[in-house]
Amino acid sequence: MKKSVRGLVVIALAVVVLGSVLIAAPTSSAQATSWSVVVFGNRDLAGAPVFTGVSPNVSYAWGAGPPVINGMATGAPTDNFSARFTTSAFFTTGNYRFTIQVDDGARLYVDGLLLINAWQAGQGLRTLQADYTFPSDGTHTIMVEMFDAVGDATIVATWALSSGPGQPGTTPIVSGIPWTAQFFSNTDLAGAPVFITNYGPSGLNLNWGTGSPGGSVPVDNFSARFTRTLTVPNDIPQGVYKFYAKADDSFRFYIDQTLVFDQWGGHQDQTFTADITLLPGPHDFRFEYREFTVNAYVFLTWTPPHAQNPVVNPDGGVGTPGVPGTPIPGQSPVPTGVTGTVNVGALNVRNAPDTTAPVITQIRRGEIYPVVGRTGDNAWTQITVAGQTGWVSSQFLTLNGDINRVPITGGTPPGAQPTNPPPATNVRGQVLGNLRLRSGPTTRSARIGIMPWGTVVPVLGKDRGHSWYKVDYNGLIGWAYAPWIQLVQGTFDELPYLDGTLPVNPTTPTEGVIIQAYGNVRLRSGPGVQFPQISLAPWGTRLQVLGRSPDARWYKVRYGDLEGWTFATWYRPLQGDIGSVPIVTQ
Repeated sequence: MKKSVRGLVVIALAVVVLGSVLIAAPTSSAQATSWSVVVFGNRDLAGAPVFTGVSPNVSYAWGAGPPVINGMATGAPTDNFSARFTTSAFFTTGNYRFTIQVDDGARLYVDGLLLINAWQAGQGLRTLQADYTFPSDGTHTIMVEMFDAVGDATIVATWALSSGPGQPGTTPIVSGIPWTAQFFSNTDLAGAPVFITNYGPSGLNLNWGTGSPGGSVPVDNFSARFTRTLTVPNDIPQGVYKFYAKADDSFRFYIDQTLVFDQWGGHQDQTFTADITLLPGPHDFRFEYREFTVNAYVFLTWTPPHAQNPVVNPDGGVGTPGVPGTPIPGQSPVPTGVTGTVNVGALNVRNAPDTTAPVITQIRRGEIYPVVGRTGDNAWTQITVAGQTGWVSSQFLTLNGDINRVPITGGTPPGAQPTNPPPATNVRGQVLGNLRLRSGPTTRSARIGIMPWGTVVPVLGKDRGHSWYKVDYNGLIGWAYAPWIQLVQGTFDELPYLDGTLPVNPTTPTEGVIIQAYGNVRLRSGPGVQFPQISLAPWGTRLQVLGRSPDARWYKVRYGDLEGWTFATWYRPLQGDIGSVPIVTQ
């Protein structure tokens, strides 16, 4: 057993979409780590911006000077300027209190809904708050606008889980369903508990070191049972979750009556993972633990179905991004039964099927390795070396077995390359596992390749559910699961929608008659349910109205670069007079 436990790193379930870093978790807030910023040389956010850039936060007190963003001069005047900050962030279910400190005026939008509106000058520095409840886990767009008239200029925007609506000024607290913990003065969960307490509504990240958890629990030779019931979809969304668990000394974890992890017989200093599907209904979580001597800690967390970055293992070992050559559990290629024997004195193993790719290691004549993949032309073979996958030139291997049984995991299979590839973007992402590349944004789509751990690829677009990225891997264009790709250049907002469900570049209208969706509403090619669906306007989307059907039940709208028809009942006017738009039939 280790005498010390170093650096437990737990990554939040509420993962920020835009950021290139992950957030410590669990916390009471879901703050974003990157904002796109535009600054205007006037008070009205009008015309062409004088500055476009990014900022790690919205926290600026410029005083009587000109606005400076992230250390960069914007070129805006000292007075009479305005700015718009936009980000996407992942929020867990709950009521959030949004807070703005501003001098002079500010507005805050959540998914296009105006939540804070204080667009007045001459009020001095003031604090504004509003509450908003997210009914389920998901990614949401936050936009903050501000202007300065004369004198000092300040803008600070934050949010946190709140104790409840209508209580401005209170200290935000974690809300939700907590863990109930029972501690026993023996290692077998026997008898009556000697200490009962609660832990926050998140994963478990408890490190008692060589001390006692509390009450009359001894520092050694104790056990504990942690229980919690979560209901799908009221508390958490339906889907496939990846659970991570680790403890010193022994543990086991149940969901309902299913034993997910069983390490009750002894201590292993590693993180265990399992994929579990949670369907609608209540689910009982039960984590049982026992401590013998020296250090004591418990770690349990999970990646929600639509998180934009994965949970990182807490041990700094296998599967930790930043440690080259350590595949994330659950992402390793499946053995094929085919092996390869090295037939040259020394053979380079590379991280991609290309002679210009970095060399991972070297292998020697006569050594035998399992074959897990190949390119479509069989010029390169993917092998496993000491638990790490890499590529070698096939001519320097003597294969034992049928190469046709080996899946194509790299290169460009015939027909996989689209005839009209999407345009390039400024966004790039790093692969955090040996990640499958598929022909479509779903696990049911055909696998067309595998991207090795650590590969940096151009990211071309995203899907409506924000769960998949379209990427270009050495000329092979396909879809990859977004939680296993960390954006290292550019921002999430720059990516167009390429799965055909939304306009490629949906923009928020500012002119004409504008309506807002109060549901996930279909857009159709004509004014009736008999017309095919061409897109979807998610809850909170703002659309420009171009016309009305003769019976006034359907609106013809513009949504970004798309025009279509949508059912009027699910919208509320935000700007202009609906009666002023013309009656149209096509």
